[in-house]
Amino acid sequence: MKTLTYVSTKNINTLVWPAAVDNTGLYSPATTVFTDFKKAGPRVIEANTRAEELVLLMRKEHVRMKLVVDSDNHFLGVISLEDLSEEAFITKVADGFTRSELTVADLMRTKDILLALSYTSLLHADIESLLYSQRQNPLQHLLVIDEESKAIRGLISSNDVARQLRLDVDIAFSSFAMIYDNAILGVKMPHGKRQVA
Repeated sequence: MKTLTYVSTKNINTLVWPAAVDNTGLYSPATTVFTDFKKAGPRVIEANTRAEELVLLMRKEHVRMKLVVDSDNHFLGVISLEDLSEEAFITKVADGFTRSELTVADLMRTKDILLALSYTSLLHADIESLLYSQRQNPLQHLLVIDEESKAIRGLISSNDVARQLRLDVDIAFSSFAMIYDNAILGVKMPHGKRQVA
């Protein structure tokens, strides 16, 4: 048995973050902006979680989207902070729901209405092709499916694309459509303004 060494954290002030790729451009492989669930596990939430609790949790975790699963971890859909907006709550309450009883299942986007990118096609694409294919997507996240294993392999976030390309956009309001306009067409969006797709 080996002895482990412990060190005091008293004088430690910094955290280690993943290294940013400095030379990412439009012709870099699309996998550069891909979050592979084989390397970083998916962020999931059970469908029966109270929606108001999830809003607080996601803000605390600085997460904008989670994959929705059942109690057996089977994929059911996705939920984002956009789906949990005040407007979404008001609409559901107007439809007869009690706000405090709303669950993730009541507000999520179910898997039967989602489209995802093929992992195989992602492997052969560059960022420019990815953005072009998503030029009308008003959302911030794109799921990627491994067609061989019939599983969600990972995702691409418009925020990650904007960061990697060092675009001057407000990532709180970014979408793939907005990133395409900024990166490919050179259209600048004012900070804090949401582009309507």
